[in-house]
Amino acid sequence: MKIFRLFYIATIFTLLVACGAGGRGDDRPTRKPTAEGPTAAPTAAPTPAPNEYRAPNIYPIKVFDNYTVTDPKRNNRKFPILIRYPANAPGPLPLVVWSHGGDANSNGHHLNERWGITLASAGYVVIHIAHVDDKFDTHCAPLKIPASECEPADFRGEVSKGGTLSGLFYNRPRDSIAVLDDLDNIERAANLKFDRARIGAGGHSAGTNGVLSLAGAVLDVSPSVHNLTSADPRFKVFLVNSPQGVGYLGMTQNSWDKITAPVMVATGAGDTTPGEQAKDRLDPYKYMPAGDKYLLYIDSTNASHGTFALGDDGDASLKPYIASSGAAFFDAYLRGLPEAKAWINSDKVSLWSKGVAKITAK
Repeated sequence: MKIFRLFYIATIFTLLVACGAGGRGDDRPTRKPTAEGPTAAPTAAPTPAPNEYRAPNIYPIKVFDNYTVTDPKRNNRKFPILIRYPANAPGPLPLVVWSHGGDANSNGHHLNERWGITLASAGYVVIHIAHVDDKFDTHCAPLKIPASECEPADFRGEVSKGGTLSGLFYNRPRDSIAVLDDLDNIERAANLKFDRARIGAGGHSAGTNGVLSLAGAVLDVSPSVHNLTSADPRFKVFLVNSPQGVGYLGMTQNSWDKITAPVMVATGAGDTTPGEQAKDRLDPYKYMPAGDKYLLYIDSTNASHGTFALGDDGDASLKPYIASSGAAFFDAYLRGLPEAKAWINSDKVSLWSKGVAKITAK
């Protein structure tokens, strides 16, 4: 059964890229995999569509799901991770640390499965983090937030409206940093070797707040505490699907001013959530300084919020454009593949999608 299940995962990836098979949404966890399954049998990839981007190699996938990170910097905070990786790919392997959306979730390392499949099949190790629950005010003491701004009611409002940022958004980037601090132990446990010079970060929805923080975004935390920074230079490249705009989760118009690393923002016409409109999600790309910045925009109201998690909702035919663009972006900037960089700087995704998807660069 283990061999069949991993063969099924690899097969689903090829269907996802070729014909838009649906995936799990941000709030629908996958069944817990085995600690480490056998190598999946190779499966033939469908013939690429004209102008489609396809990674140079498509690998079967293995899964390691038996590790808990402990961070001594934050009172030994513990959280589980799940690793998807390409079987038989030559190492050391490029690494993407993935941050799920939504609220804190002890099963969050099982979310965004299709992104893990997409990138691991293309040759990346993907470490999915579960951003576990913690007290809303866990960051009040280390950030010296006044007690009057750390009352329970304060965490129910946006900072832009006088509220205080939840401790979850203090912990998200620090969870990713803790993973890198623990890489030696993770390598031994999973029997993998990571390329320390090729590390990226990716996420969906609320997960992008932490990803952009790692890239250098600066957040407001409360009415009196500003300029929270969480940048880590070990992360080189950043993929953000459905990010927040100005006025949400501590983001201001100047939050992205210092981001100089390569970033791809992915969003679309239907990417709305309660209280936030699709147009707001364009803000990070709009306000980031030029230089290796990309916007993938899906001009369809069927490009719902969960679509960018490669989840179940939305139009399944749109997901290959999102998945392929993300893989091409990492191939361009983590692997340095000239054909990938040429693809994201061309109109090929627009030609492939008949104008529905477009990548803009600055």
